Amino acid sequence: IMLTARDGVEDRIKGLDAGADDYLTKPFSFGELTARLRALVRRGAGRRPALLEIGDLRLDPAERRAWRASAELMLSPKEFALLELFMRHPGELLSRARILEQVWDFAYDGGSNVVDQYVAYLRRKVDYPFGRTDLETVRGAGYRLGQADRG
Repeated sequence: IMLTARDGVEDRIKGLDAGADDYLTKPFSFGELTARLRALVRRGAGRRPALLEIGDLRLDPAERRAWRASAELMLSPKEFALLELFMRHPGELLSRARILEQVWDFAYDGGSNVVDQYVAYLRRKVDYPFGRTDLETVRGAGYRLGQADRG
């Protein structure tokens, strides 16, 4: 469930298209939130999110675990969310603004270099130890997860 102060139709569409199962705007009642959570549990009972795989990189959204080849990656919650976003959009150029909207709170100050810093953290765990450069910087535009080093 996406909880946000952004209540415009376009904001709700973006949130749902980004993968949210439901969208609730602030202020909201705790009772409504719990009812929506119960509904999501009913709808998703027995369903498990698909394992995401790109080359030798695997991510299990349900278990919140990721691997490169057979090595488990120890990721912070934000690093995991960032990697999941990249893996749900392989090869797609993701702007810093889009990453901020989908991984950080909508109200986050986009003037900082938090996205750049977290991509660097992710590279240190996902790419460099394995001799890879799959997380690509596109200067002035954003980032993409490709497979620069095949084989």
